[in-house]
Amino acid sequence: MVEYLVVGAGPAGLQMGHFLHLAGRDYVILEAGASAGTFFREFPRHRVLATDDNSLFGRPFGRYSKRAFPPADELVRYLEDFARPLNVRYRTRVVSIHKHEVRHEHGIIEAQRIILATGRAVPHLPRIEGIEHAETYASASTDPTVYAGQRVLVVGRGRSAFETADLVSATAAVTHTVGRTLRRIARHGNGFKATLDTGELYYDRVIACTGFRRDTSLDAPNVHLAAGDSIRAIRHSTRALHRMLEAEHHGVPWPHRRLRNRPDALAAAIAARAAEIPEGLADVVVPQGQYAILYDEMPARANNGFVVTSTQVEHYRYNELIAVENRLHRKPLERFFSRQLAVPCIA
Repeated sequence: MVEYLVVGAGPAGLQMGHFLHLAGRDYVILEAGASAGTFFREFPRHRVLATDDNSLFGRPFGRYSKRAFPPADELVRYLEDFARPLNVRYRTRVVSIHKHEVRHEHGIIEAQRIILATGRAVPHLPRIEGIEHAETYASASTDPTVYAGQRVLVVGRGRSAFETADLVSATAAVTHTVGRTLRRIARHGNGFKATLDTGELYYDRVIACTGFRRDTSLDAPNVHLAAGDSIRAIRHSTRALHRMLEAEHHGVPWPHRRLRNRPDALAAAIAARAAEIPEGLADVVVPQGQYAILYDEMPARANNGFVVTSTQVEHYRYNELIAVENRLHRKPLERFFSRQLAVPCIA
């Protein structure tokens, strides 16, 4: 029996392990691969990351690379180093989860709380007729000479699609990228016929670069999920999950700070914070007499107080939405708080 069991030693699992380690909790991370960050040993296929924002809380990635688009192998090295002080069992693939019982290849572990951090490991294919005829981002060759003189259609509008199109276009006769306007793919001789909203076009190869989806095969009731669409999203959402677990099971209050309960003070704090709030999380401001308490980056919306996202402020009073403000600049916010707190506007 362990207190916390984390499945996966990618960015989300390692970030959660870091927080559990610092808090002195009894935990173990189970990883199917032979090392941390195994996904990034293969992806991105062309071995260049899309951003330099790859740090987890606890260790800056900038020590490993200063490039705007760092090599993917540097991220692998970073994650391996990040994992060293943590309690990780490698080559231990989880087979099933039932209540508090986790069955893996070598036996069974019981855990009070289970956290899934398996990430987006399953290729996603859109519902397009004939998409099964296409190569995938995971299977297409990364040798540009393979596409020499060919007409190539890349399906997708995300990072993997443009990454692939950039490589293919170096030698291909024609390279097209397409998104939701693609309706059908059909075999046509030795090539393919693509039906789009604008008509039909013919290609020698079609490559589906439509991203990955989360592996849901281990989902079970009462299992917590640590995930995100980017490492930035992962580090913030995982910290929020850890704070929630600490508050719920260990009596550790959510980190907070006091502000003066005045329109100018609230407006200044929120205007400074708004751009920093990650998607899916919210700051919550609860007025309490002459002070207001600011709880940052909460995963759930409070129903009494001001809920601040990166795009708006919502005022709730006893589960009822009272008002919304979308202009997150200091003067509009100050006027908004003046109205909601029913006090004169300082400005």
